[in-house]
Amino acid sequence: MRLYVAVLALASLLSASLAHAHGGGCRKSSPPGQCCHMQSSTGQVHCH
Repeated sequence: MRLYVAVLALASLLSASLAHAHGGGCRKSSPPGQCCHMQSSTGQVHCH
């Protein structure tokens, strides 16, 4: 059981480090409940 918990904790830490936030703020035209950003490298808008 301890090994399972240790592996789960390690997996959580690794996955959290791979998911990173990015700046840019929300566009005023974002749909309600979403936050849309302009991806400067592609020129495309994506929403969360």
